[in-house]
Amino acid sequence: MDSSQVSSIIRLVWPLIALQIGLQIYCIIDILRRKKTKNLSIPIWIIIVLLGEIFGSILYLIIGRSEE
Repeated sequence: MDSSQVSSIIRLVWPLIALQIGLQIYCIIDILRRKKTKNLSIPIWIIIVLLGEIFGSILYLIIGRSEE
């Protein structure tokens, strides 16, 4: 794999990485502001968001947010 292929792959992947990191930051801030979550405790949701990459964040937004 030469450097032009690597640079084209990086150009395709970096928006996804930026989206993932932004979504994780949003979810963690949301978890800490709400002080209450559904189904699991706050530390568990933070671990899921951090280790679950984009799927952990989406999972939190779908089933973990409380109705405050």
